[in-house]
Amino acid sequence: MERESCISRGIRYIEETQNPDGSWYGCWGICYTYGTWFAVEGLAACGKKYQNSPALRKACEFLLSKQLPNGGWGESYLSSQNKVYTNLEGNRANLVHTSWALLSLINAGQVDIDSTPIHRGIRLLINSQMPDGDFPQQEVTGVFMRNCTLNYSSYRNIFPKWALGQYRLRVLLQKS
Repeated sequence: MERESCISRGIRYIEETQNPDGSWYGCWGICYTYGTWFAVEGLAACGKKYQNSPALRKACEFLLSKQLPNGGWGESYLSSQNKVYTNLEGNRANLVHTSWALLSLINAGQVDIDSTPIHRGIRLLINSQMPDGDFPQQEVTGVFMRNCTLNYSSYRNIFPKWALGQYRLRVLLQKS
């Protein structure tokens, strides 16, 4: 009983800290995309799905509203500083941010509603991979104290591969 109570309190905390636009503020990673990914992971781990969770539906709506025409996502470190979602200059996509958004959408169950945005993001990842299998180093992906940026150089390979793996496992193989 104690475990269920703890899980219920955790779910309640995550749901209560969601912003009205459907996002969560994130620390260490840039910013609303990162925070939303962690919140979605937590809710999904507790059995929440798109169909039974208004918070996950709002998270999907938020992420879909930020998807760029090329299928990706790209959030500026200024989001952390100003506490308002801000696209990268020139509305460029960042592959790590795109991966966080894709992992969120896949785990939230967006694929059961409309998988087109997920396919578009995955296409960007695939088309961005270099001939040697690496992914390009892009803008910084980490931030602390709202205005100090960090470059986690391994993120450029970890998160796109993770998103591609989850896509294969939970989207492609589920459809067949």
